[in-house]
Amino acid sequence: MRDVAAAASVSVKTVSRVVHNYPFIRDEVRSRVQAEIRRLGFRPNGNAVGLRQTGRPAGSIGVLAADLADPFYAGMVSAIEQVSTARSFTTLVASSGEDAERERTLLATFVERRLDGLIVVSADRRHDHLRPDLDVGTHIVFADRPPQRLPVDCVLAAHADGARQAVEHLLGQGHRAIAFVGHSPAIHTARQRLRGFRAALTAAGLAPHTVRTDALDTEAAHRATAELLAAEDAPTALFADNPRLVGGMATAIAESAAPRTALVAFDDSELAGVLGVTVVAQDPRALGTQAADLLFSRLDGDHSRPRRIILPTTLVPRGSGEGRGVALRATRS
Repeated sequence: MRDVAAAASVSVKTVSRVVHNYPFIRDEVRSRVQAEIRRLGFRPNGNAVGLRQTGRPAGSIGVLAADLADPFYAGMVSAIEQVSTARSFTTLVASSGEDAERERTLLATFVERRLDGLIVVSADRRHDHLRPDLDVGTHIVFADRPPQRLPVDCVLAAHADGARQAVEHLLGQGHRAIAFVGHSPAIHTARQRLRGFRAALTAAGLAPHTVRTDALDTEAAHRATAELLAAEDAPTALFADNPRLVGGMATAIAESAAPRTALVAFDDSELAGVLGVTVVAQDPRALGTQAADLLFSRLDGDHSRPRRIILPTTLVPRGSGEGRGVALRATRS
């Protein structure tokens, strides 16, 4: 800034006022200073600006999501960034792709950048490697999936309770042969949803018709559903443990000899709304906002014990779980 002031023959204070777009500066002076700023390649120091305005350096946080192409995580990250921006922080975002090794590499990179804090959706089942980072003052909040043996804050949805709501809805419509189609229980969210699914049936004195945990994508969900509905003892109702499976499952139902098979899914999506699929919805923006609020409370000096916040889910009935289900009109892409 002193270099710009000298080159433009003005004071450092004048340069500062031009940089921050203060009024009441003559156009000729403003133009001269801006020309020197461009010539010298001057950029304001964000940390210095933050220190002057707020008493602490402007900071950065890192967000590690599982899959940024997933609308759920996109909504969560957007909410985090909104909170971060309001605090004049920069948000760096990365995706692990559900790969634990990639997650560790990305977290190490975030820490090397001396970020003020991290919000993590973890694909890893061990988190001991983050303890040294906590010891040197890095603040970490886990979102959507809990930390393992790590004393940090976390924000989760009520996955088991939501799955229980879905099954109880199907039971209330008279269904007794209910099958589960979902991901591997190695993933925390899938494991909790399967736990809630089983618990609701057990409470009703029933056993699951079938549990399929090999539906990793739309095609696999279509295949699993088609196999279930082709059996002589086909289920009358299906529970999808995540919204990415809905398209494949709805298509398989429409193609089957039982096009009125009931279907309820965990979490909402645009496709579920179009097809009229009943869902148990969670709020990704609320999850992101809560995680960001927890992180910034730590950055503001909160040293209380780690907190675990559980956000509720909401049943959204659209008719696909009613009676013997509704005819789902789906066209396989």
